[in-house]
Amino acid sequence: MNNSLIFSVGNLGSKLINFLLVPLYTYVLTTSQYGTVDVLTTTVAVFLPIVSLSIFDAVFRFLMDKNENEKSVFTNGLLVTLYSAALMIIVYPLLLFLKVPFAFSFLIILFLNVLLAIFQNFTRAVGFVKIFALTGIVNAFTLGLFNILFLVVFKFGIAGYLFSIIFSLACSIIFISLTTKIWRFIDLQFLSFKEIKRFLKYSIPLIPNSLSWWMTNDASRFFILFFVGVSGNGLFAVSNKIPTVLSVFFGIFAQAWQISAVSEFDQDDAPEFYSKVFNLLISFSFISVGFFVLFIKPFMSIYVSSDFFKAWQYVPVLLLAATFSNFSSFLGTVYLAAKRTSGIFFTTVFGMIINVISCWFLIPVIGVHGAGIGGSLGFFTVTIIRYFQTKRFMVITVDWTKSIISFVLILLMICTLLINVPFVYFINSIAMFMILVVNRAQLFTIAHKMLGFVLKRK
Repeated sequence: MNNSLIFSVGNLGSKLINFLLVPLYTYVLTTSQYGTVDVLTTTVAVFLPIVSLSIFDAVFRFLMDKNENEKSVFTNGLLVTLYSAALMIIVYPLLLFLKVPFAFSFLIILFLNVLLAIFQNFTRAVGFVKIFALTGIVNAFTLGLFNILFLVVFKFGIAGYLFSIIFSLACSIIFISLTTKIWRFIDLQFLSFKEIKRFLKYSIPLIPNSLSWWMTNDASRFFILFFVGVSGNGLFAVSNKIPTVLSVFFGIFAQAWQISAVSEFDQDDAPEFYSKVFNLLISFSFISVGFFVLFIKPFMSIYVSSDFFKAWQYVPVLLLAATFSNFSSFLGTVYLAAKRTSGIFFTTVFGMIINVISCWFLIPVIGVHGAGIGGSLGFFTVTIIRYFQTKRFMVITVDWTKSIISFVLILLMICTLLINVPFVYFINSIAMFMILVVNRAQLFTIAHKMLGFVLKRK
């Protein structure tokens, strides 16, 4: 709870700023322009684990073991990270030859993301959680300032958006370096190819998993781009900002949960602990989705410009996709805690296949809606497979009755909203009340724990 509160300050602050920037983008950029920059930033996410060899994941995981030397882990991890800089220099002429648009900005953003990733994971692992959280706020705050400068004042369009990302990433790296004096942990005498090999043995299996995860989560953008067009991708990008709010709360929880999942894994009461937390997560998620569905249409009418308003209809199904994504990520921490990362990859592949096939067949027929359905089916598949597969080393018990009833009520709310049946808000309000009743025990538990923590801190 302590870690969650610290992470929430940083994450909520940074994500709130990013959330508030969306109306700016919808008024300054066209649907086509926003669709273009969304594809570019999504592509950065694809190449991030490849060029970094996902070494930042190894840095975090190995530093969680108390017998590891901080300087050794960071120095060797940083050496692997710098390999990506050399790779950028080699690739750049090729991108110029292929006339890839915004190639230089793309490579700079990619490298800065790689560097920030290892800095953040190291900072979080060694206990600088407040600095880790503040880095997110610095990144979002500077992004907002540079967006106003380059998009509103200078009106640079897409180029201004990319400049804002570059400068905000640079400010974040400088902030985290100065506040932690991170150079203290660089010691060349600890350089060891044996250590690097040990880290890569852990991190490399996570690369195809990350790619498969991207195929499950973000590949739909390219299907939309191909079958619908760049404007359709712009609408999808805006509609996806709402489910991102749900993912933000999970991200806050997940950053603290990873630490608890690893430290509690070998305890006798670990199954009970994991089960209780997972059931609380399920209840909180379905309650949150219900409220989003209930108010999404009137909210979008004031949140974005009129050109982007119709994006509201894609939000409900994307909320389900985000929910199952969070469930599967929770179960993924079981593999990480057990150091069986290969299981993460194989389960993600199943979800990727389901998502790609669904998008390929559905998007040409029903448009952008196909992306949300494909993502939901893909993440649902991953969740179910991981739930039963992880029973081999961690038995997690789910309250299936409450979960299924809540899920069915959510589906009812989504269908009535999209079909626009008579008295839709009355029907959905009744359904929302039933969801609260079904999950009242978990709701009271969350409220009681949070209230007790606040009173204790006082």
